[in-house]
Parts: sequence; C-alpha cells; structure tokens
Amino acid sequence: MEVETIIAYVVCDDTIKELKIKEDMQITMSMAEVMTTAIIGAQLFSGNLEKARRALKSNRYFPSMLSKSQFNRRLHSIPKYLWPIILERFFCELDKNRLIKEFVIDSFPVPTCKLVRMNRSKLYSDKKYLGYCAVRNEFFVGMKLHLISDVCGNPKQYLILPASESDIAGLHKTDLSLPKNSSLYGDKAYNDYAHEDRLVQEKQVHLLPIRKRNSKRGGIEFFSRIRQKKRKIIETVFSCIEKLMPRSIHAVTRAGFELKIICFVLAYAVNNLVF
Repeated sequence: MEVETIIAYVVCDDTIKELKIKEDMQITMSMAEVMTTAIIGAQLFSGNLEKARRALKSNRYFPSMLSKSQFNRRLHSIPKYLWPIILERFFCELDKNRLIKEFVIDSFPVPTCKLVRMNRSKLYSDKKYLGYCAVRNEFFVGMKLHLISDVCGNPKQYLILPASESDIAGLHKTDLSLPKNSSLYGDKAYNDYAHEDRLVQEKQVHLLPIRKRNSKRGGIEFFSRIRQKKRKIIETVFSCIEKLMPRSIHAVTRAGFELKIICFVLAYAVNNLVF
C-alpha cells in the first residue's frame, strides 16, 4: 500500500500545484490527500472509502484524516474537471517518451441493478439509464464507461454516460485530446463516415473501426486483422478494472456512483505505474 499511496499522492499534488488551485489555509487535510484516499479505496478496498480512510490513518500516512462525513463532503467538493486531468497525468507518467500514436476506444457497462429491480432503484429509474449488454445477453440499469486507452493498455480519456447511449454517441460527445496523426481503433459500432472525416479535418485523428460486411470503406484484409488484434487490448483493460470493482457498487447519490467509477479507472492507472 505504501508505493501505491506515494504514487497517487505525488501525481495528485503535482497536478494541483501546476493548476495553481488555492486551498483554504484552515484545512487540516489537503485536496491531494482526499483524492489519494479515494483512489486507494478503489484500488485496495473495492471502493470502500471507510476502510481506506481507516487504513491510511492507522498507518500514519495521513495523520490528520477527516471524519467520515467531513471526508465525503470534501471528496464531493473536488471540481469535476480535475479528475480527467489527473488521469491524463497518470498517462504521461506511463508514456514518458510520448511516442505511442495508436489508441483504442470502447464502452463498458457499469450496472447499479438488473432490469427486474429498475422500479425500486433509487439512483437510476429513468429509461435513459436502461442499457443492453451484448456480451452477457442481458439488460441492465446504470451507466456506461466510454474509455480510450493506448495499445499498451494505459487509460487516457474517459466519459461516463447513461446506459442507453450508443458507442458512437459517446465518441461524438468525447473531446478527443490525442496526438496528431494518431490512429483510433474501435469495433463495428463506431462506423460513421461523416465523423471519421470530421476527426481527420479537425483533430488529425484517424478513426479506424472494424468494418461491416456492407461497408463502403474497406481496407486491406491484412491490416484489418492487425487492427482487430490491437483493439482487443481494451477488453483486457475492462477486465482488470472490473476485478477492482465489487459485485455491486455502493453509492447513495448519482454523483457518488459516478465518482467511484472514476476512482476505479484511476486505480487501474496506478496499478500500471506500480507494476
């Protein structure tokens, strides 16, 4: 736990200092310490923040640990725009040479409950949170994690949307921050000729999904097989993130549920830095 805590704290603290975020002089626990506690909770305690809070306090990592209620208030007061920047900083540490220009995009279902319990769900009861998981062949209620990683399995960007949102809709809403002349691999759900042309013109990013049989834009079969093989790394990433998650994520509010999803992604990035 020591190495993970140090890595998470240093990255969070350096990012906050670079952004010149000023904190109240009267606080006893810094924003970096709060964020580190949440990440360690996702990494080592299946998202249980109370266990992480007690462990970091008892081992004297953060002696001025806040109480349970104070910690939750501080955690939810952290600006939402800061979490994606922290993930980007983790990615920069993983790819210091910044030579990788091949990325993969896909979505991963994060259910709060199954379809039969939708009417009793206190978090998500609207129809837009009802989605279908083709792999498991079942409907679920919750959110979808749209994730972009490089071909080495290092996460770079994420977007959390309602479960009914399609994969291509998630790509449309993602503000890509990839290097110029990068390749972005996806499955058949990302076939959108107009958006492909738009990404090349505006972002200089080449979207290369697996083509459907009736596709008007084919490709050399040899390179298609290579792209398909590289695309499968995202499935390994989702599998590793899922191992960090409990069978059901406990959250009282929607913001808390989505925040825990973010922490699991960051925890996976920390694991990559450690190992």
